[in-house]
Amino acid sequence: MQHVIWIIGDNRQDMVLAQRKINSTGSMRAFCMLSSAAVHKAIAVQNSDKPDFGSFPSLIIMDYQMASKEDFSTLSSIRQQEALAGVPLFFMTEERNQELDEICFSKGAMVVLHKPFSQSGILRIERVAWQHEVTRNYEKMLQKQAGDLQAAREIMRLNQKLKSRNELLYHVFGRYFSDKVLEVILEHAEGASIGGEKRELTVLISDLRGFTSLSEELEPEAVTRLLNYYFDQMTDVITQYRGTIIEFLGDGVLAVFGAPLSSGNHIADAVAAGIEMQNRMSDVNGFCKEQGYPLLEMGIGIHSGEAFIGNVGSEKMMRYNVVGKVVNECSRIESYSVGGQVLVSREALDKIGIPVEVHNHMKIMAKGIQNPVSVCEVTALGGDYGCVITNIKFDAVVPVTEKILFHLYRIREKVITEKKVMARLEQFSLKRAVVATVEQKVPGQPMAERLEIYSDVAISATREDGCPLFDGVYAKIVDVKENRLVLHFTHVNHDFRQFAEDIMPQTVEGQVMESVNP
Repeated sequence: MQHVIWIIGDNRQDMVLAQRKINSTGSMRAFCMLSSAAVHKAIAVQNSDKPDFGSFPSLIIMDYQMASKEDFSTLSSIRQQEALAGVPLFFMTEERNQELDEICFSKGAMVVLHKPFSQSGILRIERVAWQHEVTRNYEKMLQKQAGDLQAAREIMRLNQKLKSRNELLYHVFGRYFSDKVLEVILEHAEGASIGGEKRELTVLISDLRGFTSLSEELEPEAVTRLLNYYFDQMTDVITQYRGTIIEFLGDGVLAVFGAPLSSGNHIADAVAAGIEMQNRMSDVNGFCKEQGYPLLEMGIGIHSGEAFIGNVGSEKMMRYNVVGKVVNECSRIESYSVGGQVLVSREALDKIGIPVEVHNHMKIMAKGIQNPVSVCEVTALGGDYGCVITNIKFDAVVPVTEKILFHLYRIREKVITEKKVMARLEQFSLKRAVVATVEQKVPGQPMAERLEIYSDVAISATREDGCPLFDGVYAKIVDVKENRLVLHFTHVNHDFRQFAEDIMPQTVEGQVMESVNP
């Protein structure tokens, strides 16, 4: 059965063109009315004893220019007809601006379309007409089953509930995507089906350092409040640079740039977003100070390549997702970052085409990747972006004369190994420490664990006499030279902070350290 569309306007050429486009779909039939008299005649037929149900509209489209010339009198007549109540209304117009759109929406329009209609406009007309027919048929079925006034009232209640539910779904769905992403999905008929496409894009993954341990110290409500504030800040930055958040990974974020929104330089967009995300951590830590929470740091990994992006799942349940080697490799790159860093693959930077300031270069070996991956620590991006990480602070290390031992336990696949490496603390700051490993040759015991650059370690500290100082602190080894290691702390606790206050009472926070010399 074809859906009937009423088109009301006084420009014959526009009407004929609109009628042809609508009728060409095969699923719709357009009725053109060139005057208010023709509209009143059609209304009279529907109000007669023998209404023509074959010409009853599933959608009404009015020409804005005609409606405004007659002060919307024809529209008022339509709105007064009980038989036409609930029929969706579109306006069509040659030019669009915010003021005109607001007028159309205030008159009850669901959508404002350019004329002549585009292909996406025709698809939207078809979709709304189909939805109205489904709803109307549902109402007819219920009305047929209703045998008394109470049943009719129940139908009205259900219709109102359905309307409220649809509005709620739209608002909730809109919070999962930016307005631009939502517009892209709704404009394409394939947006609600399983499937997607291969596409060259850039992946960004971020993660809070030591948040898992921190969450054990806080109440669930405090953890949720902190995460909500953190995600709100990061979401704002990612959408600002045309990115799409695929999902929140516990305390991390997985986002893509270059899909579904197209971008002239999705790599630069991702790098700029990473830099601004690090800058937003100052706001996050301001919130932490207000709430009495420990300060946080975040690591970011960025990689570019081909991936599948689209709807993944089943017909009953699906989600918008990205799949591919580039995602796995980006996750590995992010795992090597420490707080405050934006690590970008050299492969991505070679294609960025914009001046980039790099603080450090490194090669990493990661599980599942055969060859070493070259990555760079990016601190600034030039061109039109003009952004720089503003909160880079390497605390000034101070020499430690007291004999303090660090017990280092390597972390493999998030499991703390039992073997430990003994090291003597030589230099210390709130963020970093330099330690010298101490050889231990105990008869009958295995050799100490070998610690390499970028290894993650758990730390407990004692005085030389064995008196405990702190435990449950985590760090990443960022430099190795002979038997000296540079540790970057990724999670600290109250005992650590008390230890820091005791060992470096005159250290001034915020001093910049040019380098750490192990």
